Amino acid sequence: MSRCKIVWMIPLAALLLALPACRREQTETPDSAVLENTAAPEGTVPPLGAPVDPTGPTARATLQGAPEDTDFTGTVTFTQQGDGLIVIADFAGVDTPGEHGFHVHETGDCSHDAAGKHFTSAGGHFNPNNVEHACPPNEPRHAGDLGNVQIGTNGAGRSEQTTNLLTLSGPNSVVGKAIILHTGADDCQTQPTGNAGDRLACGVVTMEGSPAQ
Repeated sequence: MSRCKIVWMIPLAALLLALPACRREQTETPDSAVLENTAAPEGTVPPLGAPVDPTGPTARATLQGAPEDTDFTGTVTFTQQGDGLIVIADFAGVDTPGEHGFHVHETGDCSHDAAGKHFTSAGGHFNPNNVEHACPPNEPRHAGDLGNVQIGTNGAGRSEQTTNLLTLSGPNSVVGKAIILHTGADDCQTQPTGNAGDRLACGVVTMEGSPAQ
């Protein structure tokens, strides 16, 4: 073989070897772009079940039952994560199993009323946007509409959800409001309360570390 032919074949072989690498580089680029586009942007409300940041600002309500309901216990916490709040409710000592509506009410006052209707001093549902009542995840709804918690035959129940209708400061702040657990289920339709029955328990929301009211 002549020296001239060898000189031409060497660059040609190098070009053929480089082509597969170019193809791999071109096919890998769209895959990387898809991964970046599907990543959750910062500042979004995390999905149900997302881990709660233990260092995030937190507000808490410790609920009390009616005077005759001495074995009831309940807490509801609101933890800031992104642009939303993680809401975790734990109840125990509830006499009637099944669904029970619970809501944020407009006035942080859990006084016992003498007429047999407990906690009416808490006022109506917290509704700063003046919209109709509904249950999560339906919108529009009252900022204080938290839906129902399922109580088991052992008297205990837990609810976890996220909401971007409540905040820890500003006009939609839950701090200083009351949490009411009702004796019955919220039907998610009846205006303006959901027909959830009497008020079973009440607690005032305070920032973590603040003295309870």
